Amino acid sequence: MDNVLERKDSDMIFVKDLLDGVFSLKLDEGDIVKMYRFGRWAEDKARPLLVSLKNIEQKDIIMANLRKLRQPIEKFRGISISHDLHPKEREDRKRMVAEAKQEHIANGNDEVENYRFMVVGNGQRCRVIKIKRGNI
Repeated sequence: MDNVLERKDSDMIFVKDLLDGVFSLKLDEGDIVKMYRFGRWAEDKARPLLVSLKNIEQKDIIMANLRKLRQPIEKFRGISISHDLHPKEREDRKRMVAEAKQEHIANGNDEVENYRFMVVGNGQRCRVIKIKRGNI
C-alpha cells in the first residue's frame, strides 16, 4: 500500500513540476481535482496519467502552449498531452477531418499531404482548420 501512495505523491510532484517548469503555471492545493493512472503497474512500462483540473482556464493555457513541450527540460522528454475525449467525440473528429480532406481534394487544391488538418473548438463550435506544412 505504501508503494501506491508513494507513486501517487510522485505523480503529483511530477505534474506540478511539469506545469511549472514547462508552462510556468503554478498550481495551488486543490487545483488538481483527480489524477488516475491507466493500466497495471509494471516497472518497465510507462502508463498514461489522466489529470483533471478544477479550472478549465488552466487546461486552456496548457493546451494553447503545447509547443513548449518541443524544447523540453530533459526530465520531461517524451511527454505528450492531449484532450481526454469520449470515444464518440474522437470518432466525430476523425470524420470531420476525413470530410475536410475529401473537400480539399474535390476542390483540386494543392496536395493534401502538404497540409495538416486540425479540429479546433469544442461542442457546437468545433471546426476543422488546415495549416500548410512547414508553418507548424
